[in-house]
Amino acid sequence: LFTGTVLFKIPIPLLLIIAATLAGIKSYFLGHNWSEIEGSIVNGIKGTLPAIMILLTVGILSGSFIASGTIPLLIDYGLKLIHPSWILPAAYIVCCISSLVIGSSWTTAATIGVALVGMAGAMHISPAICAGAVVSGAYFGDKLSPLSDTTNLAPGVSETDLFSHIRAMMATTIPAWALALTGFIVLNIYIVPDTTTRIEHIESLLQTLESSFNLHPVTILPLAVVFIMALVRFPAVVILLSGSTAAILAGWLAQSQSLLSVLQYAYSGYTIHTNNEIINNLLNRGGIVSFLETTLIILCATGLGGIWESGGYITSLHDNLLHKIKTSRMLIISTVITAVISNIIMAEQYLSIVMTGRIYKDAYKRKKLQPFMLSRSLEDGGTVTSPLVPWNSCGAFMSSALGVPTLHYLPFAFFNLVMPVVAIVLTAFGLFIYRKND
Repeated sequence: LFTGTVLFKIPIPLLLIIAATLAGIKSYFLGHNWSEIEGSIVNGIKGTLPAIMILLTVGILSGSFIASGTIPLLIDYGLKLIHPSWILPAAYIVCCISSLVIGSSWTTAATIGVALVGMAGAMHISPAICAGAVVSGAYFGDKLSPLSDTTNLAPGVSETDLFSHIRAMMATTIPAWALALTGFIVLNIYIVPDTTTRIEHIESLLQTLESSFNLHPVTILPLAVVFIMALVRFPAVVILLSGSTAAILAGWLAQSQSLLSVLQYAYSGYTIHTNNEIINNLLNRGGIVSFLETTLIILCATGLGGIWESGGYITSLHDNLLHKIKTSRMLIISTVITAVISNIIMAEQYLSIVMTGRIYKDAYKRKKLQPFMLSRSLEDGGTVTSPLVPWNSCGAFMSSALGVPTLHYLPFAFFNLVMPVVAIVLTAFGLFIYRKND
């Protein structure tokens, strides 16, 4: 898949269909009939239907948030408040806080993240670099927030309590967070050589934004709806649809657009034509249609994962691996690596956490390790690396939401890259390993 995507530029959905076809043929010759293979594809896809519902509602949200003036307002405020010399660490920290508060990397990326990437483009800073900072911050919060689904899923699989799990994660997550922040500060120094020119350029962009939208503070209300409902812990789809409804009303009332036009933007994406090409590129996006290819990638990838799971390929691989694990350190390191590989193979963050947890849970009991050691390792490897895989549901989502290909922002997603390495290095030195008698 990686070779086909990078070297031959073959569309990811087509590669996944080819891989699924080959896997299906192999399963057939191993004794599985067509009904079993078809059932495994359906079962693989079935588990991602909630994610697809969220994905499509985020499409509505993204288009309506631009039409309402919410995203333009955030860009306007951001360009006025954040100096180009600090855009990367600022983007990282803002997304850390947002995701930590609301517990969702996807919502953070689709709202504040879009505005931050837009600001970077306006400052002549590569959107791919800023997208890396956004993804890093979004997944830091997603990993630690008690409101996050993965933060609750990992201890559930590992049979430990939520706050023991969060405390255990601090030992590996805080060093990784600090390293990533240092990386963004250093990188920002090197990519902003001519601040004066950029500030003059920003003034022109601000004038275009303010002449194209009514940037009244009331347009921040749709974002406030999303944050408040997230804090109250409404279901994700309800939050996104409520935020979209507020944005559609704001677009109709505050921007003096017809209700039909705003609804059309929510479906097909916002369109604007100004004399400023950068503004056009920043804001011509969003809508359900922009997420259809992402949806197709998720369907194809999880169908392929279903064939692999039912065929026993993954279980067989892990069984062989377990026989070679002799020490607690090897077990923890293997868990982190397996979670990363599962993100690549299964193409779904939840499947990576659940499958890896089931495989290693008994081994942790035999080694008398605390169950939160397993849950920590599942998140160190499974949660943070999911947006780095183009065909993983998280990677596909981030690419569509931020308008940057996954492989373009991957080298700059410092937190996501460093997190598994920090976990492995600390374990290799025997640090922060807790046993049941400790």
